Amino acid sequence: MSPEQRMESAYRDNPGIGRYRLADEAGVGEKTARLFLDRQKSSMVNVVSLTDWHVPYHDEKAVNCALKFCEVTQPDIIVMHEVHDFYELSRFSKDPARKETLQDELDIATKYFRRLRKLCPDARIMLLESNHLDRLRRFLWTEGRPLASLRALKLETLLELDQHGIELRENFNYKGVLFKHGDIVRQQSAYTAKGEFEREGCAGVTGHTHRLGSFFVRKRGGSYAWVESGCLCELEPEYVNGVANWQHGITLVTFERDGSQYYMQPIPIIKGQMIYGGRKIMG
Repeated sequence: MSPEQRMESAYRDNPGIGRYRLADEAGVGEKTARLFLDRQKSSMVNVVSLTDWHVPYHDEKAVNCALKFCEVTQPDIIVMHEVHDFYELSRFSKDPARKETLQDELDIATKYFRRLRKLCPDARIMLLESNHLDRLRRFLWTEGRPLASLRALKLETLLELDQHGIELRENFNYKGVLFKHGDIVRQQSAYTAKGEFEREGCAGVTGHTHRLGSFFVRKRGGSYAWVESGCLCELEPEYVNGVANWQHGITLVTFERDGSQYYMQPIPIIKGQMIYGGRKIMG
C-alpha cells in the first residue's frame, strides 16, 4: 500500500487517532500525518458532549481534562448539560454545612463558560435543558412568580449565555443523532442507553445517569447506537451511601460532513486524565 492508503486504513480503524500514532502506524513523517488529519477534519464534523458537571460540586480535574480535550481537538459543536446544580433550590434535604451560595455557583459556571469560549472561539456551543436547570425555572414559576417576568432573570441572561455565544436548547438533533439530557435511570451501565433508544427509536447521546455506557442495535431501518456520556461531577456525593457507580468521561461523535456515517466514542477520564489519539490529555 502507498503511504496515503496506509494512513487511510489506520484512520478508518480509529477516527480519533492522533498524528503521532498515525505517523507510527502508517510509517510516515509527523508532518505528513498532520496534513492528512487536517484534510480529514475538513470532511468531518466533531461534536463533543460534556455532561453533568453540577457546579459547584464538580470535579475540577475532570472538568479541566475535558476542557483541555476541547482545546486540543477544536470540535465543531460542543453540547453541555447539567453544568449547574442549583443545590439551594433543591426540594431535597440540604446539608447546612454547605457554604456555597447560588451566586457562587453562577460565578463559577460562568468562568467555565468564558474559558471554554476562549479555548474554542469558532465552536458552536449549546446548553441543553435538564432537571437541575429546571430547578431554577420551577422556583421562578412558583415561589418567585412575581419576579419571573424580569428580563434579568431570563435563563439566557442570568446564566450569561448570550455573552459567551451559547445557545439554550431543549435538545439537539444532528444528522439523526439526538443529544439530550435524559430522564431514565436504570441500574447498570448501558441499560439506560437501551431504554433511551427504545423510547426515541433513533441514535443518541445522553447524560443524567453519571455513567459511561454504549448500546448498539440493528433493525430493519438500519444500525443505531446510544451512549451514556458519564459525568464531570464529584464521585462521592453526600446523598449516596457507599460507592456511587458513576464514571467521569465525555463523548465524541464524529460525523461525515457530506454523508450519513457517524462514529460514537465515549472517552473515560480517570484521575483527571484521558488517553485519546495515542496521547495522554490532562488539564
